[in-house]
Amino acid sequence: MKIPTTIIIHHTAVSYSLNHDQFIANNNYHKNLWNFKSSLGFYLGYNYEISREGYGRQARAYGEPTAACYQNGMNDGRCVHIALDGNFDIEKPTDKQIYKLRDILLLLVKRYPIKKDCIYFHRQFAAKSCPGKNMDLSFIKSLAFPRSPK
Repeated sequence: MKIPTTIIIHHTAVSYSLNHDQFIANNNYHKNLWNFKSSLGFYLGYNYEISREGYGRQARAYGEPTAACYQNGMNDGRCVHIALDGNFDIEKPTDKQIYKLRDILLLLVKRYPIKKDCIYFHRQFAAKSCPGKNMDLSFIKSLAFPRSPK
């Protein structure tokens, strides 16, 4: 297993108004796509998924291979992938999702050598909008590094 040095933020691209807790549906979808089971017993390609209600579930261990962003080798375990339920091209993350995301980010940057400039959106690697136009990278980085000047 690798030491995580990078974080990539995703959205599920399915409105949380259609399914407010998408973990089971996404786990089954990823099982059908890749059938790639994690050491934690899930098929979800992300390390975490955060529901509309702010419930964060870990599906893959840190440093374990993922199935979330194949570009630039970002599935090799050096990246922690966090997905939020919702389509943030048409809606915004809930406050509960943001609080849970902040908690996970703070845990990760305390535990691993992750720098502020190593937090990305999926769209920086792939030709897609993920995690949607209603997400702001500077704001997300400020959650992980609340007192950082850079």
